[in-house]
Amino acid sequence: MIVRQATASDAAALAALSTQLGYPTQPGEAVERLIALGPAGTVLAAEENGAVLGWIQVCGVQFFQSPPFAEVGGLVVDEARRGKGVGKLLLQAAVRWAAERGYRKLRVRSNVVREDAHRFYEREGFRRTKTQAVFDREL
Repeated sequence: MIVRQATASDAAALAALSTQLGYPTQPGEAVERLIALGPAGTVLAAEENGAVLGWIQVCGVQFFQSPPFAEVGGLVVDEARRGKGVGKLLLQAAVRWAAERGYRKLRVRSNVVREDAHRFYEREGFRRTKTQAVFDREL
């Protein structure tokens, strides 16, 4: 299994995986989002025998009130491959990406209902630092 930069040719697989995660996505939307990321972030794909088994997005974040950090924007592994080390491999690649760019912290946010994901992150060395409410406003 390899981890590599995701490309537009992965759009159908990336979209299907996003949909599994609960965020319905069409391949065209996946391409647009990859392009829109720019240099501040990346999507990495885990591939085996030509099939994309999962992806992780990691990006740099800069807020006024805190030092810059890297953040996992999303991580999903195909339902049939969960629990087989794909997520761990993707997370390790995100850690390397962040460290190579000088970030000293990698943050991940996870919905309160994703208890399996919480246990995974804690096993991988993350510690829970806070809970919060998220507010959206349509524009």
